[in-house]
Amino acid sequence: MRKFVWSGVMLCGLLAGCASRQETGTAPVEPPPAEAEAEASAGVPTPAPEDTQATPTSPAEDGEAKAAVQPLVVTPKPEPKDLINIRSAQVDGGILSLAVMHGGGCAEHTYTLAWDGNLQQGADGTPVANLVLVHDGNNDMCKALLRAAPRFDVSSISQRFGAQFGKTSGTVNLVLPDQAPLRYDF
Repeated sequence: MRKFVWSGVMLCGLLAGCASRQETGTAPVEPPPAEAEAEASAGVPTPAPEDTQATPTSPAEDGEAKAAVQPLVVTPKPEPKDLINIRSAQVDGGILSLAVMHGGGCAEHTYTLAWDGNLQQGADGTPVANLVLVHDGNNDMCKALLRAAPRFDVSSISQRFGAQFGKTSGTVNLVLPDQAPLRYDF
């Protein structure tokens, strides 16, 4: 008599499959073999199953649709909410692009960039804006590893710089928790 033995890979695959079904309401659909062969012979790449549900992993990834740019929220004493890992950050013009990773898979997640509106004096004399990424997972208890690439308009920091220092151009270091400062030139 044979005993069925659960392997870690099989269990992980089952859990990942459950998470994708809960998120979309159906099991992932793969093209029929004949259709996949036709695409392969036509030179059209067929995405691997794990690529079909992937979200952007870096702020500047080619071929990915860019997330809508959200405004910077100015609020006294901004505080983080749900756990999130900032994998990378870059600022280009007045847009801060982040690549983030966190758990979830069963609810919609939102991202807000908050700032207290103050520019502190940095150790090297460059003004510093301390930013907080607020992640709201909407009580999502699922364990899938999610990735996102939120983008934020940080041009209000340059406006505050102008009001405080009377200049229309300059540099401010943008600081996010556990990240190296980002130089924002305007």
